[in-house]
Amino acid sequence: MALFVVITVIERLDVSIPISTGTLRVSVGASLALAAAMHMGVGIGCLIVLTGHLIDSILARRDPLKSLTNIATFVSATAVGGTVYWGLADTAISPVGSLSNLAGALVASFAFVIVSTSSMALIVAPIIGMPMQTLWQSTIRLSAVEAVTLPAVGGLVALAAQESAAAVLLLAFPLLGPQVAYRTLVRAQRSVRDTLESLADAVEQRDPYTSNHSIRVTNTVRLILQEMTNIPYELTETILAAARVHDIGKVGTRDVTLYKPGPLTTEERREMQRHAEVGSVIVARTDEYRLTAAIIRHHHEHWSGGGYPDRLAGHEIPLGSRVIAVADTFDAMTSDRPYRTALSRAIAIEEIQRGSGTQFDPTVVNAFLRAMGAAPGSPATAPQPQKALA
Repeated sequence: MALFVVITVIERLDVSIPISTGTLRVSVGASLALAAAMHMGVGIGCLIVLTGHLIDSILARRDPLKSLTNIATFVSATAVGGTVYWGLADTAISPVGSLSNLAGALVASFAFVIVSTSSMALIVAPIIGMPMQTLWQSTIRLSAVEAVTLPAVGGLVALAAQESAAAVLLLAFPLLGPQVAYRTLVRAQRSVRDTLESLADAVEQRDPYTSNHSIRVTNTVRLILQEMTNIPYELTETILAAARVHDIGKVGTRDVTLYKPGPLTTEERREMQRHAEVGSVIVARTDEYRLTAAIIRHHHEHWSGGGYPDRLAGHEIPLGSRVIAVADTFDAMTSDRPYRTALSRAIAIEEIQRGSGTQFDPTVVNAFLRAMGAAPGSPATAPQPQKALA
């Protein structure tokens, strides 16, 4: 009963982590789910986890589909992890009572994490239109700490239960401290992200022709990256973050230059080009966006070496910059400008193809064509709105 109360209370204190595709809800109570199965048996452990998550879903008024997904994920993971532990360990002693039991608990914890992350990816990936492997990579990294802490938590539960039910309740307090600190960190990261994105949006709102430009570019970048499946998840997130604020440096560009309907003078062109350098300096001052600085600085470099600000060429240009360059140019061509009307989607795609190998990375162009449905045998694709994760 005490463990059930702890799981229910801790589950109410989940953490929502913002990622490029929406919001990922991380269950803090998951650290106690396997502990319940190791200490009380697989059946009782699963029942406690099921009931605790169900009560939490009702109290929080969560979406039924998301609630069902979470319940199915953690109950199945608890069942598998608990079965593994009871098959390997000497259940007459605690999970930390011997090296063999500790090893069994470690194996069980890895089984728990693999099942929970795989189940989540299998269910959620089709809903949000994200490759299952990409989503699994993101969740397995967020759950890696669980694989290490679960055996220790399970052992503590067993030892505390030998003393009294009240001792089990005391386990909630060590879990609350890191959870509160982590939630504060996530809130601070979200605040920095919101501030920079708001600044980037404010810059674009100065010019009605570029309103929501970075959002459209980010959507196109996401589609391109989905076609480049060998890119690590962390790099994907960094590139998407850079795309969202890639023109933030235009905050230092004068209105007379930004709004000029005709050709720019040499000095005005230099001023406009400085936005990439200014933007990289702005984001480099924040821990959350520091890795995007080089991407933003070089998103106007050309594959052949004719771009700016540093005239980099080929693979000297960061991958994120090469991807943003294609998406940025595509959106610029398909949007109205003071000096011309928007090009059609088909003509813009042809122009991107024409620039392959000179202005753009051929590999990125091929991924772009597949994303746009313009490559042979590719279905037509359009940017889709992203949903929050369960």
